Amino acid sequence: MTTAMRRSIGMITATALLVAGCSAGQGDPKVALTVGDVKVSTVEQIQRTLTDLLATNQGAQEQARQHKLDQVSRGIVTQQAVHQLIAETAQREGIQIPDALAEQAIPQLTGPEATQGDPFQSIVDAAFPAKEIARYRLMLVELGRRAIGRAAITFDAAFPQNFDDARELARKIAADPTQSAALMQATPNPQQDAIINQTQSPATVQDPSQLLQLAGTPLFNVPVGSVVATRLGGEQGGYVVFYLKARQTAAQPAGFDASQIPLMQLAQVGQAQLMDVALKTRIEPNPRFGTWDPINLRVVSGEEAAVVSTVHQAAATKP
Repeated sequence: MTTAMRRSIGMITATALLVAGCSAGQGDPKVALTVGDVKVSTVEQIQRTLTDLLATNQGAQEQARQHKLDQVSRGIVTQQAVHQLIAETAQREGIQIPDALAEQAIPQLTGPEATQGDPFQSIVDAAFPAKEIARYRLMLVELGRRAIGRAAITFDAAFPQNFDDARELARKIAADPTQSAALMQATPNPQQDAIINQTQSPATVQDPSQLLQLAGTPLFNVPVGSVVATRLGGEQGGYVVFYLKARQTAAQPAGFDASQIPLMQLAQVGQAQLMDVALKTRIEPNPRFGTWDPINLRVVSGEEAAVVSTVHQAAATKP
């Protein structure tokens, strides 16, 4: 038996072991992901996808050698969830992508060149047909193009030093939003003062590139009345609690031209626009793959679940 054959068998065995364990929690243990009423995939399908990926993709093979196949499977389930959210949001917004356009966009929106800022994402992309990836990213591009510089918001924010405090602060503010300012100002953090009743709008932005950053943040995309506790920058250190008080429609600054923005940057902004639908949709990955984070829009590991984002609706704003 050759070394290559032994390596392939070892990788396939690793794949089987990855998904062979007992599933914890509620739901059908054979289902990998449920979004709304749709059973998107089964554990067996994820196993087959991993096996196929290991046979053809060097990045996945390297992940196997580093015993990180769980990250790959989690990335695949995340991608499936995001695709479901894109489809629902695009249908709501009347966005359709013709086959010819999706085919044409493959070189720009798929593969290592498109995801060079995140090489792991290129591994996950390889588990899906390139045309499918391109189609969904074109939908995100259109969502991003429509969103940039179109909203002004008013919010409070504080920066607790541990996540237990962040969750408790969010819970208290949601229960009595009239106390938001007092509660946030009482949150100790020597490095960062609380932000109270601040308004951000396209008119106050000095650098047009900041419009992309703002349009891609949870602040601009959760429903009004949301009180969120999350990690700063997703995986970066520190925590933030924010209460979105108001959102108004705004006009883009004069001279702003979205056509000059790279497509993948527009797609990243577009993905943030999925947040409203995501918060109103039941998204349940099989516990063996992890826990859904409703703000970072991804499945996180068991270790990360301890600091998974929480979202409450302020009492006075509940329907």
